[in-house]
Amino acid sequence: MKILVPIDGSKISQKSVKVAKEIGEKFQAKLYVLTVIPETTIFEQFPTNFPYTLEVNKANTERAEYVLSDIEKEIAGYPYEVETFYKSGNPATQIIKFSEENDMDLIVMGNRGLGAFSRTLLGSVSSKVINQSNVSVLVVKGDADK
Repeated sequence: MKILVPIDGSKISQKSVKVAKEIGEKFQAKLYVLTVIPETTIFEQFPTNFPYTLEVNKANTERAEYVLSDIEKEIAGYPYEVETFYKSGNPATQIIKFSEENDMDLIVMGNRGLGAFSRTLLGSVSSKVINQSNVSVLVVKGDADK
């Protein structure tokens, strides 16, 4: 069994990893932990050699690496295989694409993200994944005020 766990560094994504671990242990599943760096659409009107684009890409990559390394505490002690990945692009699209290309059996994800803006964003990400993915999705609920 293969379980995809999309994360963004929020408390709810930590909770998603815990839930995925519990399910994974019961089914001897391989966990795939994925974070998606949203593309910086603000810079798309500029040529690719626009200096800030490189800085933004570097910052985004560092953020993805931080999010993935931060979750290692949650994954510690998992008895089966775990792989971490990061992609850039539209989060919902990348999650769906990754799950289908890697033949996932289940996606375990949170219903909310970081901050007030991201709550709406991740809510829409989980909705899109639920509605557009061919893979079953388990949505881990978080407290509305966290």
